[in-house]
Amino acid sequence: MSTATDGSDGSRAPVDDAREALRVERRRTVDEREAFRAFRGRLEAIPTESTAPGGSSAPGRGGPGGPPGISGAGGVSGPTAAPGATADAGSGVPAAPPGSGLVAVRDAYVETVMSVPHYEDEYDDTYERSVAAEFGPELACALTRNTAYHPDCERALFDAVDAAIAERERLEERLATEAESLDRAGSRLAAVRREIASLDAAVPEGDFGALDACRARAGVLLDDCDRIAARRQRVIAAHERELRLDEDAVDLPTYLYGSTGATYPVLAAVGSVGDRLDGVTRRIERAMARVG
Repeated sequence: MSTATDGSDGSRAPVDDAREALRVERRRTVDEREAFRAFRGRLEAIPTESTAPGGSSAPGRGGPGGPPGISGAGGVSGPTAAPGATADAGSGVPAAPPGSGLVAVRDAYVETVMSVPHYEDEYDDTYERSVAAEFGPELACALTRNTAYHPDCERALFDAVDAAIAERERLEERLATEAESLDRAGSRLAAVRREIASLDAAVPEGDFGALDACRARAGVLLDDCDRIAARRQRVIAAHERELRLDEDAVDLPTYLYGSTGATYPVLAAVGSVGDRLDGVTRRIERAMARVG
């Protein structure tokens, strides 16, 4: 007779798989946060360029916020095609005029954000697609199609990078909460499985009174499973609130565990344990009918 202490009911695998997927995502989130911080540090050394009389570019002062006397978030300058701009062969990275601050911005981005270990596996985007995904199409257009790195573009870029860092920090917090939720549910389900095994072993030898007590205990364990599931649902709802997910966005479990065997691992595990409890309860009731 199999018992449920080792997860033979299928209840352990979803949580174990989820823990591994979560471990990978936490590592990747830290890598991305640090990459954006490194990119921001590189940006601080890149000077902006102002448009001199005659339409040529003249160097300006670099650093967050643009030149002295200009503060606050500004708009992004309108796109103009870079004369003679071409795409680097085979790289997917559009070339900018030699000496332009935009070249330095591009190189800094490629060498930091696009160089995280998982970039090719998870994104595999060109520079233009990547900055559009991270910073929005307007700023991406300014970074890839303007002729110079203007102060207003710089301000918008610093704001966007700060937002990307903050987004990763929020995700890190939710992933830590998710890890705690998985550990708590896994521990409580393990305790339920141990009790199920004890009930299972008691059925062949029990008299009517003992079997009735076993049936009552099985009902309590089923209530425990319901509480585990309800707590898990509250954690998922909190993820949505804290991450400010759009209506069209997938929830955090789908994002994290969509490629595993169970998109909602704790709920899947609770379902497996609940099925096991139902089976034990039926065995107990059949035994009660025989001895009664």
